Amino acid sequence: MNSDLFCLFDWDRIYLSLQNHKIQRSWSNLRLDRQRLIDFCNRDSGWYTLFVPKAELAVNSFADVRKQEDILLRLLTDYTDRFYKALKSGYEGQYYDVVHMDADHGSMLKHYQFEIDNNGDGQAYLERLEVLKKLVAEGNLGEASKWNAPHMVAISFDRHLFYPLFAFERDADKELVPLKLRPLGLGAPSEIQFVQDLKAFHDSPAGKAAIGKRSLYLLRNADRGEKGLGFALAGNFYPDFLLWLVDDATGEQWLTFVDPKGLRNMDLTHPKLGLYKEVKTLEATLNKQAKTGEPRLVLNAFVLSPTKFSDLLNVGDATRKQELEDRHVLFMEDGWDRYLGGMFRRIV
Repeated sequence: MNSDLFCLFDWDRIYLSLQNHKIQRSWSNLRLDRQRLIDFCNRDSGWYTLFVPKAELAVNSFADVRKQEDILLRLLTDYTDRFYKALKSGYEGQYYDVVHMDADHGSMLKHYQFEIDNNGDGQAYLERLEVLKKLVAEGNLGEASKWNAPHMVAISFDRHLFYPLFAFERDADKELVPLKLRPLGLGAPSEIQFVQDLKAFHDSPAGKAAIGKRSLYLLRNADRGEKGLGFALAGNFYPDFLLWLVDDATGEQWLTFVDPKGLRNMDLTHPKLGLYKEVKTLEATLNKQAKTGEPRLVLNAFVLSPTKFSDLLNVGDATRKQELEDRHVLFMEDGWDRYLGGMFRRIV
């Protein structure tokens, strides 16, 4: 961006837009100063990297100046978000603690709740759900895994801390079924694929060798602060799944945050893709605070991309697939044996 144009920018507009952004998010403890904002932008451009065709930055009229002003405003808005959330996470990080999960924990499921339309279609779904309820009560996971209703399936994976996991064949199918479900069923195909792939890996010889004598547990994470586990430094990010490996003999645990996430339009500098580093800082803090004799806790984070590597945008010519895998971005197109095998090798 051409900083020589800054003298032509409407800094009142930029400043008031950021103030409005702050107010909308109720960040009453964030202070903005107009002159410091101007000084910050003039002093250094190292806080952003702008990928844009040179032609877009050509200046032939005042409209082109306004275009660059709009670009700067978007950059400053994003920077403000990251700045505030980084400080918030740094403060809250002093109070992180390790708690034991039990049946009374807020993120644990006690019952599914259904609201079913009182018509013929709704009655048909109710009858199918009664069949599934009976299969689960009898412990007949084999038959429960075959259960389906129009636009819906049930994944009965006994390593998930509750089952079955309801899933819609497509996310849009939520609008086609005559019922409402709480908590919501899996919707993204990548979420469904991950659970099914993990089940296949867990039951395979390669999976048994990778897991060893440890026990594996999976829990779908809630996406709200009062129930789920999120990370402010990663853009207030709530990973979709929490995966545990537990050594029953020593009590040592490996907790992994897993997020099946399409990456086609995501900039690879996005803070969500830096979570794998953030959790290692948190791991060191928690283990340092642990009481003498408490088993070690190992934290990891992975993004599982249903997007093919060849379809990624914004990766840059120098980015190679191995470099992304080293940053804990794994590609589901490789098949469950390879991408999950790679994930477990990095975990343990």
